[in-house]
Amino acid sequence: MRPLTEPETKVLFEKLATYCGKGISNLIADPAGGNDRNVFRVQGSRCYYVRESLANLATSVARDNLLSLGICLGKFTKTGKFRLHITALSVIAPHARYKVWVKANGEMPFLYGGNVLKAHVGRWSEDCPEHQGVVVLSMNDTPLGFGVSARSTAEARKLDPTGIVTFRQADIGEYLREEDTLSHFKWVRLLGGSSQKKQAAPNNPQQRLARFRQRYNQILSQWQKTQNLANDGDALTNIRRGIQSLTNILNDESRSPAPHLCLQFAAAQQIYTGISKIAATSYDEGVVRDAVNFYSTLIESEEEDFLENDVFAVSLMNFINRTVGSGTMAVGEDIEADIVELLFGIAAKIRLQPEILPVWFTTTGDSISRHKARNKDFAGVTQKEDFPLCYQLIDHVHHEGRIGDFARTGLLYVFESASKSMTLEQWIVNSDLPTLMASGLGALYSQLSRKLSILHPQDDLPLILSFSDYVETQANEDTENLHTDEFQSHIGTFLSYLAFWQDVLEHCRSADVRDTLIDHFHVLFLQQLLYPSLLEILDALDHPELVHMILQYLLALPDRTLSGKMPRSPAAVKKRQSLMLMNHGEKEDDRLNPSLFNLVDLILGSTDSRNSQTVTSALKLTTVILGKNHSYGLGSLIKVMNVHYKEPHRTVGALNIELETYLNLAIDLAGEDGVDEAYETHLKDIQSLLESHPCSLKTISLPPTSSQSPGYFDTVDASGREVYQHYLIPEDPLFKSLADLLLRFLTNDVETNLALTEAIVNLGTCSQLRLEGWLSVDPADYHFHDNIPETIHFSNDSLRDVYMANRPPAWNASATPQLLACVQNLHAQIIALRGDIPDWDEHVVNRKNAFRFHEEMHDAMKQAAMQPKAVQQLPEAPGSWTPQIPKHVLDSSATPSRTQSPRGRKETLSEQVSSQGSSPAPSKFGGQALVGSPPRGASPFPAPQSGKRQTTLFSDIDANLAGFRHSDLLRRRIRFRKPAGSQDIEVMLSKYQPPPKEPSDDASASAETQEQDDIREASLLHIITNVVILQEFVLELVALMQIRASLFNEVKFA
Repeated sequence: MRPLTEPETKVLFEKLATYCGKGISNLIADPAGGNDRNVFRVQGSRCYYVRESLANLATSVARDNLLSLGICLGKFTKTGKFRLHITALSVIAPHARYKVWVKANGEMPFLYGGNVLKAHVGRWSEDCPEHQGVVVLSMNDTPLGFGVSARSTAEARKLDPTGIVTFRQADIGEYLREEDTLSHFKWVRLLGGSSQKKQAAPNNPQQRLARFRQRYNQILSQWQKTQNLANDGDALTNIRRGIQSLTNILNDESRSPAPHLCLQFAAAQQIYTGISKIAATSYDEGVVRDAVNFYSTLIESEEEDFLENDVFAVSLMNFINRTVGSGTMAVGEDIEADIVELLFGIAAKIRLQPEILPVWFTTTGDSISRHKARNKDFAGVTQKEDFPLCYQLIDHVHHEGRIGDFARTGLLYVFESASKSMTLEQWIVNSDLPTLMASGLGALYSQLSRKLSILHPQDDLPLILSFSDYVETQANEDTENLHTDEFQSHIGTFLSYLAFWQDVLEHCRSADVRDTLIDHFHVLFLQQLLYPSLLEILDALDHPELVHMILQYLLALPDRTLSGKMPRSPAAVKKRQSLMLMNHGEKEDDRLNPSLFNLVDLILGSTDSRNSQTVTSALKLTTVILGKNHSYGLGSLIKVMNVHYKEPHRTVGALNIELETYLNLAIDLAGEDGVDEAYETHLKDIQSLLESHPCSLKTISLPPTSSQSPGYFDTVDASGREVYQHYLIPEDPLFKSLADLLLRFLTNDVETNLALTEAIVNLGTCSQLRLEGWLSVDPADYHFHDNIPETIHFSNDSLRDVYMANRPPAWNASATPQLLACVQNLHAQIIALRGDIPDWDEHVVNRKNAFRFHEEMHDAMKQAAMQPKAVQQLPEAPGSWTPQIPKHVLDSSATPSRTQSPRGRKETLSEQVSSQGSSPAPSKFGGQALVGSPPRGASPFPAPQSGKRQTTLFSDIDANLAGFRHSDLLRRRIRFRKPAGSQDIEVMLSKYQPPPKEPSDDASASAETQEQDDIREASLLHIITNVVILQEFVLELVALMQIRASLFNEVKFA
């Protein structure tokens, strides 16, 4: 046993630093504070961690008689690398920088060789980056093994419960799993010891090599004498036993002292070529599985440099191509997952050791000549023989589960390695990999239906929709419903692959490769597929380059390319030119062009449609653009005018009058019952929404909290311009469409109203948009009493200014904000209804109580369900390899975020800004509530304890609801008339008399005028539900104005 040399010390410390970081110095120091520090000693190829005093005493023992001393950390390989053993876990764990603690239900899966899932994580180190070595511990700090983080801590929080957060490297369960392969003599040597004269071991390296060669020769002999191996069961069994024996011998040897003769024999005789041929010609899953394990053992040995061997690389890739690439052999999903995991391990090695890339990636003269001959082909050159590993990974990226996880991560490593190899970078640019990725995305997109219905199933309607005319809406027979399992599967797969695109761009450090990928995305997906159909997918996009490209193209914005962007290489420029040339049509007029019809035209045209589904979809798309990509909507979707002064002109006195006006309208719309509680909820939700808006970060000057590296567009706004303070132009087409929809609020579809109110509130969350003119009164229209009462005296000018700012102004009717005018018009309609409908206020109160009871019942059910078991079921996810797409992304295409309750969009806020509000979560039992239930404070039904009791309860509630919905009074149809050219809506009640018409000489002109009147109708059941929603919306507006005034300093107090 000797001290480490300087190169050995450097290699050892580099290995330990990957887990301990700067805490590596604590490994050497004496924990008791004395001078007896810990040292590292080498015996053979193994390194031991031992106290210095004990190491000094060991010098009195002969080297041949000393088997072990202290704790074995690992061993040095022949190539000079250091490989940690699981025995080092107890030494590294106390000083590890990054740790993951697993729950009790996750310990056994990890100890049986599984990866760590998010559902099993109890807690983790907050600042852990991606692909970092970590130590896995139980919740009571017992070390369980080593791993590598699959995602950073921030990204792991967004994963679904079945997503992998840590890849397993080694665990203490290997002792039990490998119990059968551990030789009895080895345990005797390690535990028993002997002071007698050393005798020839029955399992010495020479005898082990003899057994190894014998087994291999038996396999070859069995294979050669079998004419039809696939149909010979006995021969397959013998070959499987032989391959398993070879694998066990190699595993046993890797844990034994040098020399490792079997590994040397396997490398020298290239026996893996024979094993791969036998497995490929057997057409047997068992033989293939054993061959994969054999290859894994050779790679994990880290000796004889198998990964640096050209013959080994060719043999392995030929075996994989014959097994899963040819299509002639059908293997199980678990075997295919093992193969892809093997490829992932090789890609990870290439990423860490770029010097082995030429072994797995080769460019021949033939491929270069093919590239020169096809340098104008946008699709690139298919060169599978140059980099078969990469093509195998890209063939599996569409899979779910382990296969997709390892394939996508391995492909990310390949693109990340391109920045370290100029040859690989140019090869990717000239190859067809970008075309395959873009066409794969387009293929998944093409599976989505072009005729989509967003109607909810009639047997599973949310409560708020069941109290409306929604049940009478009929879907087109030619459309596909959004809620079908088939469509949800297709949209989930598409969004998962779209997220993978963003991951590739995030990890790729090569500018040429990234630009080439984006060009193919632009032409093959954006221009040829997305623009012709204009489907709503923007809510699933987060990568700044993809967002910039899509919105800049669909909104027909000028291309504001950043001047600081690095120039492209000549190869990338040629590839882009050929791609752009392919996209040009023969005639410019024959091509679809966003300058002729863009996304703004589509939204404006859709909001004026008589189809409620079309209007709802357009409003949701508007919400996404205004909420997530606000700067792109300025000047295109909404017409604005910049503000040349920043000081607030609105006064606190005017704010108080405006708040009082809106609040009085809200109370008079649907009564005072529950208003205080609802308003408190809206204050919290609006504050979260304002603080999370992109424009609010500069306004409120929050301290930086993000630890992520700056992105492509972090220094400058993605649209190429800053967002300055601005006014909303009164003639803005979009806002005029929103105002027209608001005037027809009582007859609108419930989903349309929910989407409409969400779009208006999102419009008002921009801190740079002034409220004057559309939500609040313009200060230029204030009227004050000029004279100050003589009884008031001021000691200084400051008090006088405070008094002047608190004066309540007045304004003319023509200065009323547009939204306030719309609400007042709706208030007039409700007053007319109240005067004609008997017991109107009682009906409205009953509806509010039904919604309130529904929330209380859901809260009680949720609390009761959480008490017996912490985790019962895991929701299905589109894929476990990336952060799961948030629920509101998928639901937003069909279900508004507020379909469960008229209380507001609290469910969406809790998902978007990750803050817990006081609002209850949306109920899963839509359409099931008790009508006429007692108000809040009365005890709701207790949570049922059995399925039968719960079924009985909801059956009674459904029966109650059915009788309520079919009431003759509530089924009464009421018509609303909007005269042509007028902005007022009249309620055509039983006492309604049309206004007198002026005499006209032309009767046909009169008839034509009559036809232009917009007359719509709805049931009383539907109208009352919209009245409750309208009150919640007005309360949201009050909360929005109050929070903005305090958060953004929009009013002056002196």
